[in-house]
Amino acid sequence: MAGCRHRVVHRSRYELGAAGAVACRLEVHLTPRALPHQTVEFHQLVVRPLPTSRRLEEDAFGNRCARVEIGGRFGAVEVTALSVVRLGEEEAGGDGDLGHDWRAATERTAAAASEDPALRAFVEGTARAPRSAAMAEYARGSFQEGRPLGAALEGLVARIRRDFAFDPGATTADTGLAAFCELRRGVCQDFAHLAVACLRSVGLAARYVSGYVAGSAAAPSRASHAWASVWLPSGGWHDLDPTEGRLGATGHIVLGYGRDYEDVAPIRGTAEGARGVRLRTAITVAPAGSD
Repeated sequence: MAGCRHRVVHRSRYELGAAGAVACRLEVHLTPRALPHQTVEFHQLVVRPLPTSRRLEEDAFGNRCARVEIGGRFGAVEVTALSVVRLGEEEAGGDGDLGHDWRAATERTAAAASEDPALRAFVEGTARAPRSAAMAEYARGSFQEGRPLGAALEGLVARIRRDFAFDPGATTADTGLAAFCELRRGVCQDFAHLAVACLRSVGLAARYVSGYVAGSAAAPSRASHAWASVWLPSGGWHDLDPTEGRLGATGHIVLGYGRDYEDVAPIRGTAEGARGVRLRTAITVAPAGSD
């Protein structure tokens, strides 16, 4: 597949305190997905100290997940994911759905979800991206009667971008949607959760996407990213990035799909015996050069 190659380095270091730890268990979602427009040419996951147990499996959403166990006494754990990913052009699809009344999409979504438990998981609300009257009310500012689905989606991402400010210091991974809506500021995962919650609340199927923005040689990307994706009855899934205020995710590298952040958190786990855990993360995404 022709396209641009990008090198991703994602390094996380957990300082566990002077007492060290006697057991550490990690769940790692840092393997980019193999997709029609995305080829993983290289991937390596390096964990220090050396794990006592390590296995790679596929989760319920088709993401690659590494489960790591480390035994002994140590003061820090470092996880580094190195990847080379080639991005091609995404296939266009679902134009018919985007041009039709958005309510037609909700009716077909409901019918499909009643027969498909996997799709139904993306229609039902979660704690981080709930279906609610408040979310439906906010969404209806864009999903007006008779409006084409594509125009409604464009309106929603534009409103979220206008009404909420991107502020890396305003929220954390544990900040809920209600707090974000009150603050009116947060990070990309908050924007993605809001979009997903709005789409579900008007009757559409929506998923949370974890990944990166592909940087340039002059300006490498130095953070992870999250956006949303909506199911189209005749054309698979269609991305929307509320943080950037646009439809599509051209130039984005996909790590995983889930109902919300909980399903695809880059790294999560426990460390028995740790005191005052501190995390430092360094990410670089930049062109990997020509063939």
